[in-house]
Amino acid sequence: MSEASSTSLLMAVEAAYAASKAAAHTAALILIEADGGRGNIHRAQRGEGPADAWCVVTSANFTAHILSESHGDRAHVTLSVAPAVYEQMRIWSEARDDCRHDHGCICRTDPWPTRASLSKSTEERRINYRADFGERGRVRLTFDRVTVTLYDEPVTVVDTLLRIARSAV
Repeated sequence: MSEASSTSLLMAVEAAYAASKAAAHTAALILIEADGGRGNIHRAQRGEGPADAWCVVTSANFTAHILSESHGDRAHVTLSVAPAVYEQMRIWSEARDDCRHDHGCICRTDPWPTRASLSKSTEERRINYRADFGERGRVRLTFDRVTVTLYDEPVTVVDTLLRIARSAV
C-alpha cells in the first residue's frame, strides 16, 4: 500500500470515528430532550454497563448506554414506569413492529408481556419478537413499577418510548 493510500485510509477511519462519536452525543441529547430536559451525559468507562458505549445518559427516569458497536444511533436502555404507562409502550411497540410476513412466519403475536401477565409473577419476562431470534429485552413488575430493559434499540424508538412515559405523568 502506498503512503498516500495509507494516509487517506487513516484519515477516513478517524473521520468515521469522529462522526460516530458526534452522532452518539447527539443521540444522548435527543434522549434527554425526550425526558423533558432532565439528565446528564458522561463518558462511559471501559466495560461500564452492558457493553462498551460511546457515552452514558443518566436521568431519574432512565439510563441509556449509546452502544459503541453502532454508529451512535443505538442504545441499551433501562427505564422504570407505572404499569399503565408500560401498557401504552407495549401497545405502541407492538403496533410499530406488527408482523408483515406471510402466514408461515415465526413472529410472535405477543412479543411484549401484557400488564396482566406481569402481575402474575415478579420473575423477569422476555421481550422477544421472533422465535428464531435472540431476545430484544426484559421486563419485570415489582412494587407497582415496571422495569423495562431493551438491549439494542434505535434511538428513535427509545425517544418515542420516553415521550410516551413523559406524556403520562
